[in-house]
Amino acid sequence: MKKIVILLSAFLCVSVIISSCKNSEKTPSEAQPQAEEAVQATESEPQVNDLSRVPAHENTAEEDKIIMDFIKEMFAQSSYTEEAFLEKHCTESMLAQLKEDYDYEGEGYANWDFRSESNDGFGDNHIINIEKKDGRYYYEGNDGGTKFRNIISAFVKDGVVMFDGITRDKTYPVSE
Repeated sequence: MKKIVILLSAFLCVSVIISSCKNSEKTPSEAQPQAEEAVQATESEPQVNDLSRVPAHENTAEEDKIIMDFIKEMFAQSSYTEEAFLEKHCTESMLAQLKEDYDYEGEGYANWDFRSESNDGFGDNHIINIEKKDGRYYYEGNDGGTKFRNIISAFVKDGVVMFDGITRDKTYPVSE
């Protein structure tokens, strides 16, 4: 008798679990409208840049040229991938930002912040255009075929270009 009660109880538990799983599952066609709504809601939200990550600096015209040339060279040579380069050319707050953005185990710098986010390979990497606006530098680049624009904060200190913050330009349509 005990065996029958135990078997019936086990059967009942399994039946409840199976039926609840079937009721919670949706076919891909049933889930699709919700996914489309989520995409539409995201696309309709206005894109706003987080300029708190990139403090404005007033530089001279000569310093602007030095900084813009340095950004082009840095990107062409992928210097931003080297820890020694980052530690020499980034302020403490910028290094903290790169550490915070690093999303792997352990410690490191999110050197991909300098790139497009869309490409992990190296290839045709170059700066298309740089402009200064509101004390910040907006650089448009080609990252292995992906076009993007970042906003970077920079100044010259004792002849050395220093970066003070970086963020994606969310108003720029990334294209591949």
